[in-house]
Amino acid sequence: MAQLGSCGSDDLGVVNDSVCFNIVLDDTGGDPLVIWSDVTSYIINGTIMVENNGIIGASPTAALTVNGAPVGGFVIGPGEARSITMNDINSIGIVGAGLGTARVKVSFSLNYKF
Repeated sequence: MAQLGSCGSDDLGVVNDSVCFNIVLDDTGGDPLVIWSDVTSYIINGTIMVENNGIIGASPTAALTVNGAPVGGFVIGPGEARSITMNDINSIGIVGAGLGTARVKVSFSLNYKF
């Protein structure tokens, strides 16, 4: 029989959640704009997607930071989108660099056991 709603016989409960929203991004001066922060003791894994809907040549890039550190090579130019799956996520931030503003969509899944 199917296990609906992740209800099983495991001692641990499982949570799978997703979040999606838009921000208006400009140059943040190298400081990350914190999008989400974990205030629990759980180890949270997930997939993060960033879509930069800015105008090429007139909008900033969007760089991803996780746990306060830049994610190597994860810089999204205007008109681009990218995703990454990571373990032990404690915070998610975006750093804007360049002229103008861009509408940036940030979506992520959160998966953890309690």
